[in-house]
Amino acid sequence: MKKVGIVIPIYNVEKYLKECLDSVINQTYTNLEIILVNDGSTDENSFNIAKEYTLKDKRITLFDKKNGGQSTARNVGIEYFSGEYKLKNKTQIIKENSLIEFNIEGNNPYEIYTIYKSYKAFNDEQDLTSFTYPIIDYIIFLDSDDYWELNCIEECVPRMDGVDVVWFKEKILNETNLDISTQTIFEKYYLKNTLTNVDWIEIQSQKGNFFQFVCFGMINFAFLKRIKISFKDRIIGEDRVFGILLFLQCNKIYMLDLELYFYRIRENSTCNYANTGDSFSRYHLQLFSGGKNIKRHIRIYSHIKMLLALIKYCKKSNNQVNIEICRKNFIPSFYNGIKNEYLKCEKINTRYKYIFVNIDKYWIEFCINKPNNLFFIFYKSKFLFKFFILCYTIIFRFKLPKR
Repeated sequence: MKKVGIVIPIYNVEKYLKECLDSVINQTYTNLEIILVNDGSTDENSFNIAKEYTLKDKRITLFDKKNGGQSTARNVGIEYFSGEYKLKNKTQIIKENSLIEFNIEGNNPYEIYTIYKSYKAFNDEQDLTSFTYPIIDYIIFLDSDDYWELNCIEECVPRMDGVDVVWFKEKILNETNLDISTQTIFEKYYLKNTLTNVDWIEIQSQKGNFFQFVCFGMINFAFLKRIKISFKDRIIGEDRVFGILLFLQCNKIYMLDLELYFYRIRENSTCNYANTGDSFSRYHLQLFSGGKNIKRHIRIYSHIKMLLALIKYCKKSNNQVNIEICRKNFIPSFYNGIKNEYLKCEKINTRYKYIFVNIDKYWIEFCINKPNNLFFIFYKSKFLFKFFILCYTIIFRFKLPKR
């Protein structure tokens, strides 16, 4: 029986969390390893609800960490299932109706404070010292303000045979659970049950430059580890670049024409970045010297990180079809997003100068790095190339009107 790992980031969702977790622990498919990641919640009950469910279900492991954004919380789940954390038990004696506590030994980049597990998961104190990560076959992500149909996992697992991803439909709701009738991303791509990488690229070339994928499907975990992608930290819209890089490298995708995911659109979701009280926004306030136009700066910064990730992939890839769709669709989209937001900034931060020098360097290098190109000899002169990039950035890009 295949084991499925579930990763659920939690941040200030006390109103919706029980509905979410009930839909998980009551799945008809039961061979699950459930990772809850409390990303520094500041509301009254989110963390307590997470602990309550951890206590009663031994399949749950709860991570409590410093607030760092949804990407970091998802990455904790990937890294845990990949065996990157060494756990040391803080609790020495197992007591009934209690949570067992563990610490991270060694490298702890996301500042995980404590890991919790139910006493039900251990037979004796010897089990505490040997506790380690589980081996999973598939991984799936769920946002903590959303929920699943109870047969979600059962529908996905048998269809994972021979494919890298199972992609299912979502139903979009508002905060009062009212169905919002709108065309989903799934419906825009659904032509047949199984898509190859080439099929997806052909459809994508017709649909334009927008694509995103994280929660609406199941992923083969061995495949995810092999292609070595994770979520970009401290950005918004991380599901765009994650989805693009994932599907570019898939061999086969199964399109499951069932509404299994209930996606809630609400004002204060985990995607909301207007709250300057959390460390995600404080990071950007510090990075961009003040709070003016902070949303715009975060959007620019996010597009920059995603653009560089795509350029890095293209420089390493030998797949010319994948490179071509990045060159024609995705890379120009992120580049234009940066440019359009940048023009609207009232204050151009000096940190952007270094960032844009690097973007322009990578982009121009990517475009001209071919032996039969007229610019190839110029590019090979590293001094001239870097001097050109610097002049281009200073003279052209930073004499843009500031409004």
